[in-house]
Amino acid sequence: MTRSAPLLSLVVPAFNEVESAQDIADFYREIQATYVDVSFELIVVDDGSTDGTSAELSRRLAGVGRARIVELARNFGSHAGISAGFAHAVGDAALTLSADRQEPLSAIGDFIAAWQSGADIVWGLRSVRATRKGMDESFAKVFSRLYGRHSDIPNYPSEGPSQILVSRAVLDVLNVMPELNRNILAMAAWVGFDQRRIYFEQLPRPHGVSKWTTKRKMKLVVDSFVEFSHAPLEWIAWGGLIACGVGLLLLLAAVVTAFFAPFTAAVCLICGLVLAVGGAILVGLGVLGEYVWRTGDDARRRPVYIVRRVHGVPQSPSPSPTLEV
Repeated sequence: MTRSAPLLSLVVPAFNEVESAQDIADFYREIQATYVDVSFELIVVDDGSTDGTSAELSRRLAGVGRARIVELARNFGSHAGISAGFAHAVGDAALTLSADRQEPLSAIGDFIAAWQSGADIVWGLRSVRATRKGMDESFAKVFSRLYGRHSDIPNYPSEGPSQILVSRAVLDVLNVMPELNRNILAMAAWVGFDQRRIYFEQLPRPHGVSKWTTKRKMKLVVDSFVEFSHAPLEWIAWGGLIACGVGLLLLLAAVVTAFFAPFTAAVCLICGLVLAVGGAILVGLGVLGEYVWRTGDDARRRPVYIVRRVHGVPQSPSPSPTLEV
């Protein structure tokens, strides 16, 4: 008796990656040739590219295998792009990959093995990062650790996830979650299920530079905390208590120094209190504003992304692989 091989959807968000089109096609060929017991479909989400990424992908992917290109109406961001890929995936599971070809071929096998052994979510974590150590890497590690400790998601990887495989059960849940400002990886961690980890050495980017700018990183940090954590509000409360304590100490210091330099003591006391308390209030209002703004954003019920069009890529006819039982 034979049965169809499991279908794994490969989801690749791409923004201005025309130089990577051939690498994406070559990697897809390698994956299909190496893991013959699994069927694959490739879904590339063109996230509003302006350099002809979609047209080049259509040309390079012709005859490679089952593939589709989802073109978004504008650039909505990588997490919206992943969400679009998940919504269009028809596989038994979906695996995210980077457009800049930074995952080794062996990592695909590790993802598949963990999934086929029963995992619903498989986290792809970098044992070695391709970028040099610096502020970006330190920032990513600090964020992941703080987020894992202070969010409502106890199993978010503190190392900082790079890619993720999710089963059909998880896909169905994620596809109905309505958050507009989203961290799709945190959303996946939140749903629970059987979660496991694999590690791989990240490959250097062969073309161009990363589109993951500092502004995008900061927005993701805010989105992540607002979406799944009330810790910033607690930090404001603790900051208020600390400011109150500092204010009392300054009052005491002003009383003591008033006998020696009354004018200087008064000026320092007033300026210090005004700046400290005023700054704390502004920070608190800013954090509260972020929560309120995102609540309003979700209440408007705008779509996470807008699809301009979806088109398949011509493929060479080939029988679907089967597994012998």
